[in-house]
Amino acid sequence: MMCTMQDSVTEFEIIKRICSGKTTRDHRVLIGPGDDLALIQASAPGESSSGSDRMLLGVDQLVDGIHVDLSRVSLEEAGRKAVCRSLSDVAAMAGRPVATLVSAVVPAEWNDGQAMALFDAMKSAADEHHAPLVGGDLAVHHEPDGRLTCSVTVVGAPSDIGVVSRFDAEAGDGLYVTGELGGSWRGRHHLDFTPRLAESAMLLAILGNRLHAMIDISDGLGRDAAHMVERSDLQVIIDAESLPCREGFGVQQAVGDGEDYELLFAASGDVPEGLGNCAVTRIGAFKIKDDASDPDVLLRQNGDLSDISRAGWEHQSR
Repeated sequence: MMCTMQDSVTEFEIIKRICSGKTTRDHRVLIGPGDDLALIQASAPGESSSGSDRMLLGVDQLVDGIHVDLSRVSLEEAGRKAVCRSLSDVAAMAGRPVATLVSAVVPAEWNDGQAMALFDAMKSAADEHHAPLVGGDLAVHHEPDGRLTCSVTVVGAPSDIGVVSRFDAEAGDGLYVTGELGGSWRGRHHLDFTPRLAESAMLLAILGNRLHAMIDISDGLGRDAAHMVERSDLQVIIDAESLPCREGFGVQQAVGDGEDYELLFAASGDVPEGLGNCAVTRIGAFKIKDDASDPDVLLRQNGDLSDISRAGWEHQSR
């Protein structure tokens, strides 16, 4: 069905249509749309690939009024978050950042000092994580009420051990999360979080091929757990009592707030309870659905099961 301008469309419905349509058969595309990042190799047709020519590629946006509120957040904080959002996707696939590119459309009333404050913060965040800012583009809104929009493209290198997709969980796997959940937007965590790059590298080194799937929590625990099983016949059951809630927040916020930028992963066998100073908590498990129509994600709380597959954030047109 074609979308008209009058149709109300949602983020995940659009992504689903893109991923279910005709995708490229180019041999250089190893992982295409739908995962945290794409994986490509640069070798030309007919050339052999040693693996060293493989690259992870992804892009994320930051929009004033959606991802930040510039009436309450500094330009330095906004710039840092814009870069770290993209770097968090590299962590989700256990990769290593290589470089970033940034494009932005800034409000018409901005002066040079405001623009440089934003880009200096982006450059600083990129340098901090060894992903130097190597290019980009800048435009200025013509309309007086135009809001800041940033787009950050990240280039990464896959680990020598391998790439971790979000889709390869297996029945019997445990579901684990790093850090704490909930209240990120109402506190400052969504502004000052550190992408879990070091932790994802440690996980892959420790678990190897027992680390089956991983995603970073941006949309919310419910929705992101659902993403992990959307291409399979698996179901996730999460135990409410096991959720590592951030101080002052409860299960509802842990499940649905989003913007935690913690690693959510599926693994078999023994998993460490910590990675350096970062706690790791088992919060659930994967099983085969009893029926294809069963919910993707269930929350077990006080003996009851509730569907939390849609708990979290989704962009939607009006």
